[in-house]
Amino acid sequence: MKRLLVFLVLFIVVLGMALPVTAVEVTLPNGATLDVFLTDPVTCTEFLVPDGQDTISVDVSGTASVGVGEPDATIVYVVDVSGSTDTGGGTGCTPVLECELDFFNGLNTAADSSGSITDTGLVVFASAAATADMQSAGGDQLLTTDFVTEVPTVINSIFSQAGGDGGVIQYAPRNVGVVTNFAAGLQQALPVVQASTEGNIIVIFASDGESNSGGAGFTTALNNLAATGATIHSVAIGTGSSCTGGTDGTLQAMADATGGSCTEILDPGNLPSIIPDLISTELTSLEIEVDGGGASAIPAGDIDTSLPAAGAVTVAYITQLTLGPGDHVISVTATGSGGGEDDVTDTQTIHLYQLTLEPATADNELGTSGQTHTVTATLVGPLDGDAPVSDREITFNILTGPNAGTSGTCSSADCATDANGEVTFTFTAAQGLAGLGTDTIQASVTLNDPNGETGTVTVVKNWLDTTPPAPVCTETVNPAGKNVPPAGSTTLPGAKGGQNEDGLYLLTATDAVDPEPEIFVLDTGSGQVFGPFTSDTKIKYTEDITATPEQKSIGGPKSAVAWHIIGTGDAALYAVDASGNTAESVFCLVPRPPK
Repeated sequence: MKRLLVFLVLFIVVLGMALPVTAVEVTLPNGATLDVFLTDPVTCTEFLVPDGQDTISVDVSGTASVGVGEPDATIVYVVDVSGSTDTGGGTGCTPVLECELDFFNGLNTAADSSGSITDTGLVVFASAAATADMQSAGGDQLLTTDFVTEVPTVINSIFSQAGGDGGVIQYAPRNVGVVTNFAAGLQQALPVVQASTEGNIIVIFASDGESNSGGAGFTTALNNLAATGATIHSVAIGTGSSCTGGTDGTLQAMADATGGSCTEILDPGNLPSIIPDLISTELTSLEIEVDGGGASAIPAGDIDTSLPAAGAVTVAYITQLTLGPGDHVISVTATGSGGGEDDVTDTQTIHLYQLTLEPATADNELGTSGQTHTVTATLVGPLDGDAPVSDREITFNILTGPNAGTSGTCSSADCATDANGEVTFTFTAAQGLAGLGTDTIQASVTLNDPNGETGTVTVVKNWLDTTPPAPVCTETVNPAGKNVPPAGSTTLPGAKGGQNEDGLYLLTATDAVDPEPEIFVLDTGSGQVFGPFTSDTKIKYTEDITATPEQKSIGGPKSAVAWHIIGTGDAALYAVDASGNTAESVFCLVPRPPK
């Protein structure tokens, strides 16, 4: 059961890692979608900071868009065709109706390019109001998806007459009178709104006058339209209109009841200037924030399109962050506008680690047995959270040196790190001359995320021999090998029972590393050096100040004593090991003159 549970957990984790990351999005007031996508790195991605570095550069990339995807809005134009619109004018347009038509044609172009509008309807109003037939096909259609032909055809067929009827001709004639009845316009907008199947409804209600007809019907009509969830943006055109004026309802009341806005345009020729605020989409900016430290703009050179950019548009970005070990929360925020401004943020949490190995260098005297060396690997990074440094398997290897390939033991099973990210590795050194040299020790870790990034770090251990051997000069047997001649009665410092009158000595030397150090005999009188000899060599030393120093065999092939050394001074015994360490001399004393 336990193994099954572990398998299920691993399956879920792997499955979770394989799931695609989805962009975060919001819908702007004009129905356009604003989204941002932090593609890489995604949550749970792990990185290694190389040993010896404080930080690494991490590439952060993704996309942001506005007005891309499935459109999700209907726009309804409510156009004042009362008699006053057939008079006056504005900069670049006359009469006021022409200014209105330029405005609504501009709105249609912006709606088409915004990527947010699915379909469009239109209402004309004056004394009464009427819905326009939006399609050339037979019947009476309240909406059309044809922004290129049908919407411009309907808009350009709107007419007004000073003192006479106003209305719309295409695709079916409608006459609506002369005076200004806001209530009628709202009433006729309702069936158009109700015909929409989209999630966002935008009503643009424009008038060059203040209401003077409609009576109590205004409040009811406004409440009914507000109940659909539609947003009304009203526009007061020219000096004869205002947001708050009118006897039978106001343009401001429409905006307030539906969460929209009311804009006063004194010069009807300036109507196109407000189009971006009403319907156009724009990707305004991209910002990045790390660990809640405050957002900053992603550099322009890191984005493939200059911002701000008109929608519908998708941009790609790739920028760099300088990060050290630990958990890091990265947030990318896209700000956009479309009938109002909003922003959206995608956030991912990543993990950075660093593997260290201590000590970096260590020198140890190699002894006779049992020397060990311990290194400590530490995985630096988050101590808790969903990806802590604990329970991470570290692999240790001795790559080169006298102990290459040697196995060791760790402070935990499977060499897994503890709660602080630490685990130790200990090995026993080879002894003798073969144990001298420099070991290169490597620790490795493979991260847990799907990328499986592996990091290594190495340290060195120097096994040294700086201790000289210890020479000993011991009285030994005569050449026959049967007796150790007794020492005489002369007392010398450090020599029990007097000095060796016969000069018979066993030469030995021991060393912690070298099993066979070389032994030498120095005639302190002449400076002549005899040797090298191996340990356990037996000699007879004769001191004769008149003699010529020499070394010769003694007693034939069966002699227990190998050499007879004649010197002019005392015999000083010293030894040298394979590392070149030279022992201090000891003296193999004999009496002078020799007997």
